[in-house]
Amino acid sequence: MRFGYGTNGFANHRLGDALRVLADLGYDGVALTLDHQHLDPFGPDLARRVAALAADLDRLGLAVVVETGARFLLDPWRKHSPTFLDPDRARRVEFLVRAVVIAADLNAEAVSFWSGNKPADIEPESAWAHLVDGCAQA
Repeated sequence: MRFGYGTNGFANHRLGDALRVLADLGYDGVALTLDHQHLDPFGPDLARRVAALAADLDRLGLAVVVETGARFLLDPWRKHSPTFLDPDRARRVEFLVRAVVIAADLNAEAVSFWSGNKPADIEPESAWAHLVDGCAQA
């Protein structure tokens, strides 16, 4: 068994500082939430930042999984929106595609993603179709 810790718990730390603290505490890995404060997947110089992060993780001996649970990254007005279940989910699909690429570049063990809550005005069959279609696009 290995123990990891989510970077959401270090929202007020620089990512490098959070990683050093976790390694010093004896954690084996991190669940890295892609978000504006740690690793913004839409920010500038993404390839350079991901390469530097991969080197830091390797140096610290930390495994990584990538999480896509950022609350307001995609829409500053609506938490976790858009989701795969929203009719206009293109930004969510783009986010997941970026997360998968980042995860590959970090040699991550997994990518975790959230489907989202079913909007009240969407029938269950339509919600399922949106989820399947969004996943297929990613």
